[in-house]
Amino acid sequence: MELNIRNLQKRYILIIVLLLLCLPVPLMLKLTKPKLEIIGIDGERITTDAYTVTPEHQLLLSRSIAEQALHARIAMTLPAPLPKGIYYRDQVAVLMYHHLAEQALPLYPGVLTAAQFDEQMQLLKQDGFHVITMKQYRQFMLENAPVPDNAVLLTFDDGYESFYKLAYPILQKYGYTAVNFVIVSDVDHPGPHQVPKLTWAQMREMKRAGMDFYNHTYNLHYYGVVDAEGDKRPAASSLLYIPDENRHELNEEYYRRVTGDLALAERRLKEELGNTDSAIAFPYGSYNDRLLEACDSLGIRLKFNIGLGLSSRMTLNAPRINEGSRTLSPVLAINELKQMKAQPELTVNSVKVPLAGTKPQLGKDRLMVPLAELCKALGVKLYYDNSSNALKLLPGRPGAAVRS
Repeated sequence: MELNIRNLQKRYILIIVLLLLCLPVPLMLKLTKPKLEIIGIDGERITTDAYTVTPEHQLLLSRSIAEQALHARIAMTLPAPLPKGIYYRDQVAVLMYHHLAEQALPLYPGVLTAAQFDEQMQLLKQDGFHVITMKQYRQFMLENAPVPDNAVLLTFDDGYESFYKLAYPILQKYGYTAVNFVIVSDVDHPGPHQVPKLTWAQMREMKRAGMDFYNHTYNLHYYGVVDAEGDKRPAASSLLYIPDENRHELNEEYYRRVTGDLALAERRLKEELGNTDSAIAFPYGSYNDRLLEACDSLGIRLKFNIGLGLSSRMTLNAPRINEGSRTLSPVLAINELKQMKAQPELTVNSVKVPLAGTKPQLGKDRLMVPLAELCKALGVKLYYDNSSNALKLLPGRPGAAVRS
């Protein structure tokens, strides 16, 4: 018996020693990421590992490799310090809200109470923020008009009736205006079991007092099936699956679907509210190049997503800051807003680069720059095949970068 125990002990010790010896092996044999094969703008071939791919499948290259591939000068400069009490200048913080409630709803942390919203509005005024109208924002974005320091645009999504009953009186109390992006089909055909939505009559009343109402699609605010397994993604930005034909929508079918939906929403907003201008907030903040093209074809130039950051003239597809969460106290919410500093400025051949999506990343020893934004600024077409890790750059026209 004692011999068996000793043998077992020896075996355990041997196993432990082997495991300890094997531990460094995975580290030594750690797989390195594959090289990126680039064909530059002039046909030059470049092989590099100085790149990264974001979770959103966006390519970033080191500045030196991007300069070599694009034959361009790329620079990034930090914004100048601002006087005390000015958090940002010549930019707009677009704040996003959804539904308000009279009392806290424990199961819905994304629903702000009316009291919390009131306190946020008070703190904006107290801490030196300036709420601007949609007209001011439009002129800032499209006509190069100035805005006050610490400018704020207030926006709501989905057209909940709580905007009329709870938010509207508070906004009037502080002399503020706000924008509500409405799911138009919910107004035309209110469902018996949905959270109550605004009526056209309520919107007309508020519009006379300075509130604005714009496009949140007619009926694309849902997750649609995108494959045979039943996976779902935002319907406004995805090729939907057609089960009867066992296929996806064609690009042309998708484009007709979204353009028709947005056009219907625009028409109804004009008929009911007399809208003479347009704007859209993308459902779930999700969009793609074809959806942006559809908006542009309908004259919808101002667009809003849910990316975090300040809005500038450099991009008409603006990020928004979510202030509609009950989990953050009003004081902390406004303090976070104070930390929204202007981002470093990226230039290519001395021309500012709009940074609508992926931002530059500064590592320990290199600057990583977003390739798609650089290509759009230069008018270079970008073809990236992630299966073969191959990238090809071709001359195009400014603002028309292509990804595949």
